[in-house]
Order: sequence, then C-alpha cells, then structure tokens
Amino acid sequence: MEQQDKAIRVVVAEDEPYLRRDIANAIRARQGMRLVGEASTEAESVQAALEGQADVVLMDVEMDRCDSGIRAAVRIARERPETIILFLTVHDEDEVIYEAFSAAPNVDYIVKSETAEAVLQKIEDAYMGRSSISPQILHKITGEFGRMRRRQSDVLYFYNILFTITASEKELIKMLLDGCSVSQIAARRVVQVSTVKAQINTLLKKFHVKRTKEIVSQIRELGLEKIF
Repeated sequence: MEQQDKAIRVVVAEDEPYLRRDIANAIRARQGMRLVGEASTEAESVQAALEGQADVVLMDVEMDRCDSGIRAAVRIARERPETIILFLTVHDEDEVIYEAFSAAPNVDYIVKSETAEAVLQKIEDAYMGRSSISPQILHKITGEFGRMRRRQSDVLYFYNILFTITASEKELIKMLLDGCSVSQIAARRVVQVSTVKAQINTLLKKFHVKRTKEIVSQIRELGLEKIF
C-alpha cells in the first residue's frame, strides 16, 4: 500500500470512555499514527471518519444501539470506501462476525480483550494490507459464505420442484406445515386416508425424501412457508 511514509489517520469509536481514552492515548504515543477523531455514537463515528479523512476507524460494534458500529460502517463505506473499519468488540459469535465483515469492503476485527499493543499492531497491519484475521474468525466467515451458497442452491432446487407441484399438492403441503396428520388431512378434504397417502408418496418422490417431516423441515429452513 502507498502512503507508508505518512501517519495513519485513526478514529476511535467506542462508547466506554475509559477504554476510548486508553486507546486514544496509545495511538497518540505511537509513532506513525495520528488520532483524528473520537466518537461514542453511530452519528459521531460517521462524522469523525469523514471529516478526519480516516485511514482506519477502530469501531465498537455496540454503542448507542446494539448494531451502531455496523450501521456506521455501512454509512462510512458509502462515502469513503477506502477507509478501513477495524471492529472492536467483546463478541465473537458467528452472526456478529458475519455482519461485521459484510458491512464494508475494507474490514478487520479484534476483540476487546486484546492488549493495547495488539490493537496498535492490528491497525498497522490493516493499513499496510497485511491480513491478520485469526484462523477461528476466518473459519467462521468462510463457513457462513459456504452456508449462503448452499442455501441459494437449495432455494433454486426447491423452486424447480415447486414448478412440478399441483394445486392439490400445494394445499397438502400447507396442511403438513400446519401440523395436520394424515387422518386430519383426509377429514378436511373429505377423501379416504389411502388417497392422502398416495398423494404424499408422490410428494416424497418429487422431493427425493422419505418422510413428510423432511419436506416441512426443508421449507422452514429456507424460510419459504409464506408461498403455501
């Protein structure tokens, strides 16, 4: 990365005043870094990053809202995509990590339990383009993207099946989603139980499964209940 000979412009966005002060003081004392702003809310974070033309924003995920940092990162990325967002948080849950890395094009992540020296090193590494994502974090991110690709594939596969489903079979699926038994379905439709079982067997073949519970599970996992 170019601009290696100038100070890295850093904004610290953290709602805990003592932690913000400690990190800010460490940045001020670090040769090659310049503190250009401090913030404790989403709005302040965006303003400080844009006005200070920040190279790196050390961003708390939770400030005035539980997702303040992520929302601020999205806004900063729209106006200044070259700014690196370094999320600082106590969280390492899969969902939080994925949301953080989806917020902006230049993102990294560090937990608050790290030392001040580790935070400063992370800022330098991020600015210099040296990836320092931990294997655990990387595994979670790649796992989430893999899950999304599988889900997309499953949805497309499901819709291909849907084109082969009749109106009567769609009604049957709706009753299965409602938790109806075979006998209850037969009573509602005023048909023989054997007729319902025959129709269920046809559905099982179309979905390539052995039980109706698997059909119901697939539909719910994909969030497609509303189409029935």
